[in-house]
Amino acid sequence: MKFKIIFLFLALLMFACSTATPTVTETSIPQPSNIGDLGTASIKGKVIDAETGVPIAEAVVICQHDSNSFNLEETCNRRTTTNQDGEFIFENILFNNEDLIGIRIEAQGYQAINMLQGFPSQAGMDLGEIKLSKASAETQPEIIGTSPMIANCPMFPANNFWNTPIDSLPTHPQSDSWTASIGLSESFHMDFGSGEWDGGPIGIPYNVVAITQVGFFVPEFYYPDESDIGAYPIPANPLIEHGSDHHILIVDTDTCYLYEIYDASFDGTEWYGGSGAMWDLNANYLRPDTWTSADAAGLPILPGLVRYDEILAGEIKHALRFTAEETAGYVWPARHQTSDPQDGIPPMGARFRLKADYDISGFPPEMQVILQAFKTYGIVLADNGSNWYVSGVPDERWDNDMLHLLDVLTGNDFEAVDTSVMMVDVDSAETK
Repeated sequence: MKFKIIFLFLALLMFACSTATPTVTETSIPQPSNIGDLGTASIKGKVIDAETGVPIAEAVVICQHDSNSFNLEETCNRRTTTNQDGEFIFENILFNNEDLIGIRIEAQGYQAINMLQGFPSQAGMDLGEIKLSKASAETQPEIIGTSPMIANCPMFPANNFWNTPIDSLPTHPQSDSWTASIGLSESFHMDFGSGEWDGGPIGIPYNVVAITQVGFFVPEFYYPDESDIGAYPIPANPLIEHGSDHHILIVDTDTCYLYEIYDASFDGTEWYGGSGAMWDLNANYLRPDTWTSADAAGLPILPGLVRYDEILAGEIKHALRFTAEETAGYVWPARHQTSDPQDGIPPMGARFRLKADYDISGFPPEMQVILQAFKTYGIVLADNGSNWYVSGVPDERWDNDMLHLLDVLTGNDFEAVDTSVMMVDVDSAETK
């Protein structure tokens, strides 16, 4: 991995995330008998207000340590808070000359900051003064109503595109041509379930981690120009999508960030991938325009997956992800296309809904939950693949025969909606 041979490589990734500041005490780590190539050292710094220079007390500082070791007692995966002078220190950190140290700093009312820093010498690392900028109204977390949750983290704000009902939106002018392009008579398929197909689980799994309790890696991507380069908290033996796309999805419960990787692979030492994206689950940010993500549309994957726990809850409160063989261009909130715009061909980001007069009363209650979501929140075209394939999470509780009852749905039962009327800003996933 090329980043492992660059000393003092510094990349600042600015994420707008204002969080409550918990009281956390830094704890020491037992020293193993084998000290490694360079021994132990410390990391210290001082957090100040970027505008006034005043020290920021009680800022949360999270240390992430990639040491090529799965022994957590050998790494600086811990957290602390700054003192009244804005100072922090992590002591007695085991390292060698190929390690990477990542630091994340959060303080209430400020934009969070992520720093990726090599660890070059036994003298340790003095980060000096670290300046945090005040969070504007636009960068404050937007918590309106309730959002779908995974662990203790929202799947984006309640006013996010994924979480906004579209049952009252107008039909899109190209609805007929778009549904015909995908297939009016083609059957729907729930591309998830229990058991295995072709040697692996059916669907796209996800991982839940605490970033202070796992190591992290800086994957090497073959689409680096459209990827978020930085530290990904990939656990040992992560759940990976079976099949060609090999997605890894990770929710970090310490920071409520979502990490997604496309075409992930591990050679025993390093992780690689096609592309990678990091998402602040408390904000409505989109990718830079024309950028992909871990999905072809440049959108996050996890918020569009059907989860069995939602069936048990009796309600799915978000749109669902689906694929189509042919797409052309992209529309908000998608950011990326796989082919140029073409009239009559649906773009990435197009949203469809089950027609209001479709009778769902004859289906089992479990399937009515999915069908109602099709009506209320709809489905979002997010990737190229088999026509009308809807994505979900593998789970042994799924009844595959019951899921196949939804094969009766066809393109004729759906219509495209005009989502432009709920857009607040083209560069935000916030809705009116």
